[in-house]
Amino acid sequence: MKKRLLSLLLTVCMAASLLVLPAEAAAASKFSDVQDQTTTTAVEVLRLMGVLDGYGDGTFRPNTQLTRAQFCKMAVYAINGSSELGMYRTVTVFPDVKPSHWASAYINMAAKGKQIISGYPDGKFYPERKVTVGQAATILLRILGYKDENVGGVWPDSYMAMAETVGLTEGIRAGGSDVLTRAQAARLFLNLLTANKAEGGKLYTLSEETDFISVDGGSGTIKTTGETYTMVHPTASSSLAGTRGRVVLAGEKALTFLPSSTGSAGAADAAVIIYADGSGAGLDALAGNSDYTIYKNGTRATTADLRKNDVATYYAATNSILVCDTRANVYYEDCAPNPSAPTRITVMGHEFPVLPIAQESLSKFKPGQQMTILLTADGQVASALSPDSGVRGNAVGVVQSGSVQMFCGTTMLPLQGQELDDMESQVVRISSSKKGELNLSRVSGTVYGDLKVTERKLGSKSLTENAVIYRDGKLITLNQLANSVVPRAKILYARTNWAGEVDLLVLKGALDDATIYGRAFWEVEEVPSYDEEGNSTGTKYIESLGVEYGDGQRTKAYRSGYSVKSGEFIGITLNASKTAIVGLERLTKLSGVPNSAWLGDTAVTFGGKTYTIDPDTLLCYNGDSRNWITLDRAREYAERADLYARDGMIIAMEVKS
Repeated sequence: MKKRLLSLLLTVCMAASLLVLPAEAAAASKFSDVQDQTTTTAVEVLRLMGVLDGYGDGTFRPNTQLTRAQFCKMAVYAINGSSELGMYRTVTVFPDVKPSHWASAYINMAAKGKQIISGYPDGKFYPERKVTVGQAATILLRILGYKDENVGGVWPDSYMAMAETVGLTEGIRAGGSDVLTRAQAARLFLNLLTANKAEGGKLYTLSEETDFISVDGGSGTIKTTGETYTMVHPTASSSLAGTRGRVVLAGEKALTFLPSSTGSAGAADAAVIIYADGSGAGLDALAGNSDYTIYKNGTRATTADLRKNDVATYYAATNSILVCDTRANVYYEDCAPNPSAPTRITVMGHEFPVLPIAQESLSKFKPGQQMTILLTADGQVASALSPDSGVRGNAVGVVQSGSVQMFCGTTMLPLQGQELDDMESQVVRISSSKKGELNLSRVSGTVYGDLKVTERKLGSKSLTENAVIYRDGKLITLNQLANSVVPRAKILYARTNWAGEVDLLVLKGALDDATIYGRAFWEVEEVPSYDEEGNSTGTKYIESLGVEYGDGQRTKAYRSGYSVKSGEFIGITLNASKTAIVGLERLTKLSGVPNSAWLGDTAVTFGGKTYTIDPDTLLCYNGDSRNWITLDRAREYAERADLYARDGMIIAMEVKS
C-alpha cells in the first residue's frame, strides 16, 4: 500500500512538472462569445477603468456596432473625467442633444470641456448614428494632444495614418469609414494607454513593472508586489490577478492594470489535485521551488488549510499557488474536439476550458452522462469524478438579471438560467441534470450578528481580505457602505471559509417591499369616539405619521409614537396588512453635495465615500416650489443638493436655490 501511495505521489509531481502550456492556450476567456484572449484582456483592463464591460448574460457581443453617444461615454471614462460630469449636465452644445438625453453630460463635456469631439457641418451631433473607426481614432488622437495642424492631409486618411504611426490602431484591420465594433473599441482604448502623446510621454503615469497579486474587495485596492494602490473605480475581483505588468496611475490612485503581454490574463498553466487533507504533495514540483505563497479562494493559506479535491494552480509572475475548492455536479452536454481528449467541455450551458491533466479523467465520460467537475481558480476544468465517488458539489452563486454568477475561487462565471425572476438577487446552490437547464435551490448561511463595516467584522467573525459582497444582485466593495453598521436583518447570506472567516456576504436590496421612503408629514385626524358600551361620545383627535413620495402620492397616515420632524426624509416599514408602522429608518443626510461630485447618474463621491444611485427609484424634491421633480430637473435647478443615504445608497435628494 505504501509503495502504491508513493508511486501515486510521484506521478502527480511528475505530471505537474511536465504540464506547462503556452499562456495563450491556457488562458480562459471570460465571455462565451469571445475566443480572442487579447480582446478578453483588453476588456478587463477597461472594466477596471469603467470604460467597457460585458453583458449580464456572460457575452461580450464583440461585433455589436457602437453609436457616437456610446463612444463619447467611453472616451470620458478613458480620460478619467466622470467626476466632472455634473457641470456639463445643463449645458446645451448641440441642438439634437437636449439635457434629457442619457449621454448629454458625456457629449457636452467631450465637446466643450475637453474639445475632443465636434459635430457635423449643420451644427448637430447625431448621437445615435454609428461611430466610424476614423471618428473614433480622431477622438483618441485629440485626447493624446494631436491637432489638425499636427496631422494635416485629408480626413479621415490623415488621422488614420497618424493613428497607425503612434500605435493607436495596432491589431485593428479596418478602414476609416468602417463602423466601429465593441471588439475594435476595446483594442483602441487598450492601445491608448501605451500610445505616445503629441508632446511626448504617455497619457497616464505607469508604475514600474510589478506583479498583480489581488484586489481587496473590502477597501477597493489593488495589491502588487511591494505596494498597495487605492482604485479610482473600486471593484471586488479581477481576472488580471497573477499577471505581470504596470499599474496605470491617475494621480496616486490606480486607474487600471496594464499587463506586459495582452495575450494572457493570468490563466493557470498546470494544476495539482490535493489528494489528502493538509497535504502539499506536488506543490513544490508545480512551482519549481518551495518559497511560494499559497492563496485559497483569494485568502492567504497554508498547506494545513488544504482539503482533499482542492485544485492548486501556479502563477510564476507572483510566485504564488492559487487554490480553489469549487466543484459542481453537472450534466455533460458537449465537448470539443472529441470525448477522448477534450480541450473544452460544455456543462451548465457554459463552455469550460480543460487542462491536459483533466483529459484522462474526462475521457471516461461521454456527453449525456452525469459527473462532478473540479475547477481551478480561473474557471478551468482540472478533473472529473463519477457521481458515486462520494464527492459532493458545493457550487453556489447569485442570480442577477436573468443569469447566475457562480463563485469560483477568485472569479465569477456567468451561467444561463431559466425563469429566474423569483430568485433575483438570491444566493443559490448550482448543479445540472439536463441539457440546457440549471438546478437551482436557495441557500442560507448563518448570520453571526451585525456587519461592522469599519471593523471588518460580522458579529465576532472577521471578513477575509477579498470578501465578496453583493447587494441588489450587484457586486460592491465594503467602502461603498456608508453606514458603519449594517443590521443583521439586512444580511441575506454569509459564508465562512475553512479558517472561520467570512468570505461571502449577500445583503438585502436598497428598498424593501414593505418599506416606503419619502418626506415625513404629521396629520391630525378627527375620528369618532365611543364609550365602553359602544355609544357615540362625539369625536376625538389623533395625531398620525405618514410619508409623501411624489406629487399626490402619500401613505395614509398611521398612528405612531415616533419622534420625527415634518419634512424629514425617512423610511417607514408597514405591517403585513399595511395598517400600522412597525419600523422607522432615519436616513443619513449629506449636506450641500455639489453636482461635480456626481459620477454620471449612478454614483456620487462625497466625504471620502462613494454612494450608489438608482436613477429609476431616486426621490427628487424641490424645497422651494415644494413639488417632486425629475433627477435631470433637480440637477439643473441647483448646483448643490442635500442627499439622503441608506446602506451606501442615495435614496432621496432635495434642492433649493
